[in-house]
Amino acid sequence: MKRLVLMLVAMAVMATLFTGCSKAGTDVTAAEIMDAIKEAYGEEYLPNTEIPAEFLESEFGLTPDMYKEVKAEQPMIGMHPDRVVVVEAAEGKAEAVEDALNAARERKLGDTMQYPMNLPKIHATKVVAEGDFVCFLLVGAINENMDMPEEEAKQFAEDEVEKGVQAFTGLFK
Repeated sequence: MKRLVLMLVAMAVMATLFTGCSKAGTDVTAAEIMDAIKEAYGEEYLPNTEIPAEFLESEFGLTPDMYKEVKAEQPMIGMHPDRVVVVEAAEGKAEAVEDALNAARERKLGDTMQYPMNLPKIHATKVVAEGDFVCFLLVGAINENMDMPEEEAKQFAEDEVEKGVQAFTGLFK
């Protein structure tokens, strides 16, 4: 009996320790997600200007009723397509936010007015979601090797955006 009680107490202590070590998705903020993404890229993170609400609506289809909080940035220099949008959706709106960001991704893919050097990065764009958080990731280091074969440039861009995906999903484990 004593062993059973000790084992139950030990299991309760371990369960408490393990739950204290991980961050539940509801404890994360859009600002913390943005910070994690910036940290993943370090000096290679190009967005440095906040995206205003009007632009969020016109480019991404995000209206104020769709979200609780948004952190969104783009580079000040217009030739870089980078955009990072982190949204905490309003209650019951996560699917609508994800749909809007995926539609924005599709519009970017169909936009023929892009610098050719940006096409691999644009094609690597991802929208990821976890609970009420949805993230649009068009981000990564600049590929300075203009002579890189198309498949290698594509892989480079995909590897770069994956850094942001990992930073995002890592906060929910």
